[in-house]
Amino acid sequence: MSEDKNTNESDVCEACGTIVELGSVIAEDDTVLVLPFEGADQAGVNKLAQKYIDAAKARFETVEVTREEATTAQGFSCNVTLAFECTAEKLIFEMGLSAI
Repeated sequence: MSEDKNTNESDVCEACGTIVELGSVIAEDDTVLVLPFEGADQAGVNKLAQKYIDAAKARFETVEVTREEATTAQGFSCNVTLAFECTAEKLIFEMGLSAI
C-alpha cells in the first residue's frame, strides 16, 4: 500500500443515513454496544428500550442483551447492552439504528 495517500481526515461518507469517518479503525473485539435511554415515564423508557432489543434479536439471534435500570432525578434510565458475536454485526446494527 502506498504511503502517498491523497486523503483528508475530515472526509466523510454517508451510509444508511449515518455519517462515518473514512479510515476509521475497526477493532476485532469491538462487539459491545451500550444504548442509554432516559425519560420521566418508566413504561415509556422500557417500551423504547424493548423496541431496540427486539430489532437486535430479529436481525441477530445470538445477540446477548443485558439491562441496567435506575431511578434518576429526571425520572428513569435504562442502559441496554448488546453483545454481538462479531464487530461486523455490531456495525450493521449501528448503521440501521436510524430506521428503528
